[in-house]
Amino acid sequence: MTQSVETPVQEFSLDWTMNAGKGGRVGFAVSGQVTLLDNNRFYKIDGVLYISEGSTYCREIGNPHLFVRRNGVEESGRQWGWETICNRKSCSRLCSMDAYFVRTGYWAPADRAIQLSIGAETGWNRKRSFSPTVTVRLKD
Repeated sequence: MTQSVETPVQEFSLDWTMNAGKGGRVGFAVSGQVTLLDNNRFYKIDGVLYISEGSTYCREIGNPHLFVRRNGVEESGRQWGWETICNRKSCSRLCSMDAYFVRTGYWAPADRAIQLSIGAETGWNRKRSFSPTVTVRLKD
């Protein structure tokens, strides 16, 4: 049996506001922590996606389906590529319940940071938009 030893935790928080055509807006946030496990061989992202503020009904901004995505950054600057780490939740669903998520993955010796952002799909054509990113540095 392998014992998992955790290193210090890095917390993150990201806020994003989507505006409606008639002046309303809904604010979303994702927050949580990133931890390196098992002598820096694996990472674990533990977080929650929720509605942080709202001055309009979610349908006025198109009732988008929201998700969280992650990207890794190596020492050379090379990136892993964006990957969805949270199931898509409609805004109306987020009004009644937060979206909790946990993601684990391999952490290579060259890896230095994880980037996170919120994504939204709206309309029949699933038009995507993304929040700015937050970078969580785990190694210098």
